[in-house]
Amino acid sequence: MIANSTPLICLAKIGQLRLLKALFGSVTITEAVKEEVLVEGKPGHSSISDAISEGWIKVVNPKQMVELWLGKGENSSLNLAKETNDKLLIDDAAAIRAAKAFGIDFSRTTTVIILAVEKRIITKKQAAGLIGQTVKAGYYISPRYLTEILARLTA
Repeated sequence: MIANSTPLICLAKIGQLRLLKALFGSVTITEAVKEEVLVEGKPGHSSISDAISEGWIKVVNPKQMVELWLGKGENSSLNLAKETNDKLLIDDAAAIRAAKAFGIDFSRTTTVIILAVEKRIITKKQAAGLIGQTVKAGYYISPRYLTEILARLTA
């Protein structure tokens, strides 16, 4: 799994970065993503830094970079996912459109939480609470999609 900045920051903000380790064992980020997330004072900085030090978040750069006119992190993450044929964890709408155009399999932060329920790492009730925490922490979910997720978690 290759992760972009927003999912890492969002999961770290709500104290759930460990879900990535539990689900995937390890996660790969690019140097550009590392630079975006390891900013002193940025939410999640210390837990992301710890995960890199522990070695379960690895830093790898794509061999070739095609300019996709996105942010540096999104651009490098998409290039690496395309190059390695690995799944991408990303939330940015423009980057998701690019992933679809390149046929890159992707997930969002919310998908990670739902997958954790499916793998019995957390309960549906915990997941519903985490979704609420992500929204309170500034993660945007359209009202329609939020309703669908919560309905799925309370069914």
